Amino acid sequence: MVTMYRNNSRVFMFGAGVSKAVAGAPVMKELFSKMEERYEDERKRPDCAEGNNRIAWFKMIQKFIEKLEGEAKKRFGQIEKRKDVQITNTVRENIEYLITLLDMHTEYGARFEFEEFGADWSPYPFIPFPNIGRDEIKEIRRHLATYLYLCLSDLDDKNGILLKFFQEQLRPTDHLITFNYDLLIEKTLWQINQWSPVGGYVGVEQLENKEDKKDLIGAERGYSAHKILKLHGSINWQWEYPGLQPKVNPVISLDNWEKWDFFFPELKEILRRNPTQPTGRGEALISKGYAGGHSPAWIIPSYIKIFGKNPFLIKIWQAAQRILIQTKRLVLLGYSFPAEDSQSQLLLTSLPADCSILIVDPSADAIKTRIGKLLQFSDISVQNIKFADWTKKGCPGL
Repeated sequence: MVTMYRNNSRVFMFGAGVSKAVAGAPVMKELFSKMEERYEDERKRPDCAEGNNRIAWFKMIQKFIEKLEGEAKKRFGQIEKRKDVQITNTVRENIEYLITLLDMHTEYGARFEFEEFGADWSPYPFIPFPNIGRDEIKEIRRHLATYLYLCLSDLDDKNGILLKFFQEQLRPTDHLITFNYDLLIEKTLWQINQWSPVGGYVGVEQLENKEDKKDLIGAERGYSAHKILKLHGSINWQWEYPGLQPKVNPVISLDNWEKWDFFFPELKEILRRNPTQPTGRGEALISKGYAGGHSPAWIIPSYIKIFGKNPFLIKIWQAAQRILIQTKRLVLLGYSFPAEDSQSQLLLTSLPADCSILIVDPSADAIKTRIGKLLQFSDISVQNIKFADWTKKGCPGL
């Protein structure tokens, strides 16, 4: 149950701008470039003697985008051949659009179907993807999810920016809501003993390894002073039974397969077990790492957010609504509330009319204008500044 304090209820809502300021995480328009960097890292790995599937997966993504570009450019005919015309596109700067396109043409879009006795044809999307069936589209989506995970799994608050913010500003009654998948908030609060995996999330409570809870409680790290609401899921939420369809019961994983370690290094001194060693390839070929895919319990960036496949997220959004209904002060940190993200904008309609809002972002004025067109709040203040600079100045306006 989420406890609410109307008389002094302050909510911090975190977006990708915070993770970028704190740990250099990519924002949406930078995400594909970051994926390309991770692809290059995979190509250079010395511990995959029999080959690394992730290399082939990214090449498949690249080939798919190139096919899309080729088909889309056909409509321009002779224009493309003119020397004075240069045609560019922004699909690589908008991965959310690309994933939405994939979603629209799998379960959620019109398609061609073939019937032939004794044959099993894969349905083809109605939009003319060149010789690409639904199964291939789903595979590309899975590979994008893996590379998204790789972009976010190794982030740290190396300069102590988030640490300074929480140490100086966090109150016991504050609520924390985030659109981010990464663990920067958890890692920082863990450092100052304000968070624990035991009771640290709204909507997801069970640990993947049930014995870990006993160890955490025994080490006096079994109580979380703050609960985090992660509206889109988290990289450390896994499915208890990943083979089941539909997937049910997300659990909290403490194991970072990419490093063959724990997400929180201090757990080595607390837990009686070693980090889980990933399998799926010959163990002799695995050297402190993992070369497979990732599919956490999350909703990856798409304009089509199907909560039916992740019903546990509905409970988290409902909890966020209950908190916002009681909110006296909302602090928006590094989230732009883009026009196409209707769910997040709808969430703000839960706020009471007398709620005051502070927006901290380099584009805070534009965000204020966008929110102001939808919601008639009289008290919206802005700090047109990056989260890191705002924190260093002592969080003016807070």
